[in-house]
Amino acid sequence: MARFDHGEDVIPTLTEICRKEGILSGWFLLFGAMAKGSMVTGPSEASLPPVPIWMNFTHPHEIVGMGSVAEKNGAPSIHLHASLGRGREVLTGCIRKDEEVFLVVEAMILQVTGLSASRKLDARSGLELLSID
Repeated sequence: MARFDHGEDVIPTLTEICRKEGILSGWFLLFGAMAKGSMVTGPSEASLPPVPIWMNFTHPHEIVGMGSVAEKNGAPSIHLHASLGRGREVLTGCIRKDEEVFLVVEAMILQVTGLSASRKLDARSGLELLSID
């Protein structure tokens, strides 16, 4: 279990928790509120490699999200997808940068043992995709 407080960056803080705890393969669930951030809400076209549609949110939104932890270059790598809502506005996608907590975000981190998960560059998509070793 983890709690992220007002002003914290979720992805770097979650990465540090996983590093400290030795978690290189896992899954997490989170909920709370985000003050701001940048996310990819889909590809602009159904083509490879995908051209991302970037959306910035600059006002507080409620968040429900989930993601995976996998090893990349010997360290934990986070992949976070979430739905965010503010009034009637809803955004869903992959949160990638500049994310900041509003008030609090709570998370449950589940370590997966007995396998090795890593992120490897996929030539076709140009993305670092999950690989189960």
